[in-house]
Amino acid sequence: MLLRILLRIGDFVFVTRPLIIIPAWSFYFLGSRAASRTTAVEDGTFGLASMTAVLMAAYLINLIYDQETDRRNNKGHYLTRGIFRVRTVILMAFVYFAVASVAFQLSVAGQRPWILATLVLALVYSLPPLRLCARPLLDLAANAFFYGGIAFLLGFAGRPVSAAEGLASTIPYVLLVGANFLHTTILDVDGDRATDKRTTSVAVGVRVSAGMAVALAAAALVAAIEGFSRRGDLFTLVIVALSFPAFVVGASKLRGADETVRSKVSSNVVQYVTAVVAVAACVFKPMFAAVIVPLVVVSRLYYRARFGLNYPGPAQGDAGGTD
Repeated sequence: MLLRILLRIGDFVFVTRPLIIIPAWSFYFLGSRAASRTTAVEDGTFGLASMTAVLMAAYLINLIYDQETDRRNNKGHYLTRGIFRVRTVILMAFVYFAVASVAFQLSVAGQRPWILATLVLALVYSLPPLRLCARPLLDLAANAFFYGGIAFLLGFAGRPVSAAEGLASTIPYVLLVGANFLHTTILDVDGDRATDKRTTSVAVGVRVSAGMAVALAAAALVAAIEGFSRRGDLFTLVIVALSFPAFVVGASKLRGADETVRSKVSSNVVQYVTAVVAVAACVFKPMFAAVIVPLVVVSRLYYRARFGLNYPGPAQGDAGGTD
């Protein structure tokens, strides 16, 4: 009985996909770090809360529109396995949008344009007619510019610093996120192709996507070196330098790989780069570790008990329920 209650609570927590929000939080704190090098700290907590609530609402909307693709890719279990009804997911999305609106009103003024940009991009990413998640290259651009750009600038704008400096600091991160995102599309390429969802990897193929990822990561490294020479930003250079080899190794292992090996290789790349960025954010904001470490541990326990998943990994079992 207790397990059923805990799993039901977990359903409402993990349906918003909090692990996918970790990169957004990480880049937020990296942006805050970049701004704090020369200025006093301002309280950007409500801006962070507003961004988080917008993303949770957006992921719920995406869950509705990606049901067929998620079923093929063994993802999005909450609707495909009947744990929640669509109407419940819609209601939760509205609740999170309401929370985002309240937090927006309390946020630092400089953060508000970036919160609005988060909202607009989140909606056009999932909703027709634009639905950027199913448009080659636009899916890449949207992810790169949000995580590496908007989330970073939201953290940067929590402090009274020139926006121009913030924009210059985002370039390595935008390129790095773009490289990492390509491996997420490689992960789902077969299911996306089967359901006519035209991501970048569906359009150009796995080998080209992996090559593009290496090129973007190399460009990120060049931009980070330039940032170090101009602004003394060693922090960003270390992050990109540690991430770059993963893309090279990933591209080499993907040559001629079957679907199972391909998924494992790209999953390892995504997880490694995400971990590098998250650890870097924790160096600046140690309390961040107190949030993400328990979140990762609990998520592994929840996914194993609820879905038979060694998260992240292939399904081992089945589970279901209703709301």
